[in-house]
Amino acid sequence: MQAQSTAAQLGLSGWPLVLLLAATQLSAFSDRFLMTLVATPLKQALALSDTQLGLLRGSAFAVLNALALPAAGSLADRGHRRALLLASILLWSVATLACGLAGTFAALFASRMVLGLGQAGVAPAALSLMAVRVERDSLGRGVSFLTSGASLGRSLALLAGGAALAWLTANGGWNAPGIGQLAPWQALFVLAVVPNLALALLVCRIVEPPPARRTPRMGVALAWIVRRRAAYLPHLGAASAAVLMGQALSAWAPTFYVRAFGFTPAQTGFVLGLIVLCAAPLGHLAGGVVLDRLRRTRRRDAAPLMLGIGLLLAQPPAVTMTLAADLTVSLAGFFLLVTMLGFTSPPGLAGIQFLTPVALRGRVSALFLASVTLAAFGLGPFLVGLLSDTVFGENGLGRAMLALFSGAGLVGVLFAYRAARPKVRARHVAGGRISPRPPARPGG
Repeated sequence: MQAQSTAAQLGLSGWPLVLLLAATQLSAFSDRFLMTLVATPLKQALALSDTQLGLLRGSAFAVLNALALPAAGSLADRGHRRALLLASILLWSVATLACGLAGTFAALFASRMVLGLGQAGVAPAALSLMAVRVERDSLGRGVSFLTSGASLGRSLALLAGGAALAWLTANGGWNAPGIGQLAPWQALFVLAVVPNLALALLVCRIVEPPPARRTPRMGVALAWIVRRRAAYLPHLGAASAAVLMGQALSAWAPTFYVRAFGFTPAQTGFVLGLIVLCAAPLGHLAGGVVLDRLRRTRRRDAAPLMLGIGLLLAQPPAVTMTLAADLTVSLAGFFLLVTMLGFTSPPGLAGIQFLTPVALRGRVSALFLASVTLAAFGLGPFLVGLLSDTVFGENGLGRAMLALFSGAGLVGVLFAYRAARPKVRARHVAGGRISPRPPARPGG
């Protein structure tokens, strides 16, 4: 009863809040992955190499994003979640607009860096809010909505972006008021900014929960991780492997189908967007449900166990997608690969919440996401592009993707096995308090 009255005083809360946070994540990822859809016309317009495309898709975004995440986590833990979300929406919208107006590789690189900086606040603020508003037994499902938002954002970028790109191409671009004539790929970035205005208005309805009576410093979070590194580091390795595979797939799958099967960029947006729209939520929500059920049986190794299984099951569809000569068979492999990588997302992100006290979750989540961003998002798309340019050739893009999937999957399974070892989990549980212990809060 007390929890209900408290929630009532906090404005938007509960599952409506989770849906809004998921929508924010959806919009962020949609704007982030528009670069993937326009890769082919962008490559032709600016005479870019695959390595440069890989840098734009991954490394340019990852650098400032990773550097800003710890500060964003600190702000979230100090009770500035709504302001953090609003500032993020504003900054990444400006950066998306700048991508559309850029005419050189350097300008695009700088715009992508600002985009990464702007989106650094979304996940720490969302996870910090969920730590307070969502019950611990439902946290897996809450996080699965957040990770589903990310995948649906990629689907929206492909589906809606593909349809808009086809229309813009048919009309020869867009004469934007106050800007002038824009190529179709440029106009797509400019139009993508419009929905973010409505999103910002909805975020204004969030009322900050009361801040913690004691807000530990970042040093406390680092010390907590260091003392329990036997649990955190293997989990980070397994989660990074899964995210690296997912980011490489998202960045290069449309280009792969353009080169291997003769699709146009608009066709890849429609076909792959529909597949992701069905497969990604299936994987994410299944991962959240299974995680919560395993946690109720007191399986302390539930998160790393699911990561290892998901990475193993992702290997056969990766082979099918990249090597099949038949389009239908390849697309079936793509569907299953998206599903299995979606299955690994809730345990990857929620597993960190289970290892961390509520008072430290914003900071620890930010450090975790910064590490994953540098290791996975920063390297995955770039390495595929580098392998394509230097080893397999432009027509061997599928083999370049498979080489990365196989290597990352094997390393990730080994990390997951290490994280699930009973002695590692037992040592963490034995030392699972901070001193002094933070006050009890819902969801903790």
